[in-house]
Amino acid sequence: METNSPLYAQIAIVVFREILEISLILGILASATTNIKGRTKWIMIGLLSGLGLSIILAMLTDKISQSLNGSGQEIFNGTIMLSASAMIGWTVIWMQKQGKVISGELKQLSQNVREGSKPLYALAFVVLLSVLREGAEIVLFCYSYFVSGSSVFSILAGLIIGTSSGSLIGFALYFGLMRSFGRYFFSVTSWLLIFFAAGTCASAMRFFIAAELISPIREPLFDISNLLSQSSSFGKIFHGLLGYSDRPSALEFIAYILVLSTLIFLMKLNKKNSSIPKPSQA
Repeated sequence: METNSPLYAQIAIVVFREILEISLILGILASATTNIKGRTKWIMIGLLSGLGLSIILAMLTDKISQSLNGSGQEIFNGTIMLSASAMIGWTVIWMQKQGKVISGELKQLSQNVREGSKPLYALAFVVLLSVLREGAEIVLFCYSYFVSGSSVFSILAGLIIGTSSGSLIGFALYFGLMRSFGRYFFSVTSWLLIFFAAGTCASAMRFFIAAELISPIREPLFDISNLLSQSSSFGKIFHGLLGYSDRPSALEFIAYILVLSTLIFLMKLNKKNSSIPKPSQA
């Protein structure tokens, strides 16, 4: 079990990123609908509904887990971690590619509401879906560490730190206090999330190996615990931030490198495509 690892920092960064994205969506909608009567009520309805559904999702996830005692538990835990890895990786790439498009679409929706071509409750629906999407990722990510043996204290600490810091930065960006620094937050957290996704996928393979669903190929592939033990202070930091393991199986190592290289390639590809100027239309 990894209860002593400083995983609250890793959880805090993931939650920080998700809460920051929710805050930005709320900020865009709030800014673009300033003079619309009743917009606060519908935005709050969407926010509270999304939070409620996220809590229900968390409760259902725990219920399903409790109903799978025995050999099915490892398979379920591995599936949860694999799902969390996929959602985190997908979010990083999708937000990098669609960030400006999303902002434009939210502003267009607000304009349509103002002109009366779309109902006011459309604001609540957009907020609900956004909160539920980010909330589902938070639930899956936190639960993946709960089933891997992390302490409830670390998970709660990460949730509190991530939620409060993400909200504060979101408000600061909304009021223009940190406009020139916003891109650095997204750049740094994007790279950290890529490592998180790779480490979470490797952990999923560990559960599948324990369930004897797949072969470890070689166990361990190498042992560098004498150079940097995972139980040491630096080892815990690298494990928490980068998914470091001092004695990984061959399958865990392959999964880690495959996810890491794939996401880095897709990030570079997105950046390259976005830098290509579009041909002007006659």
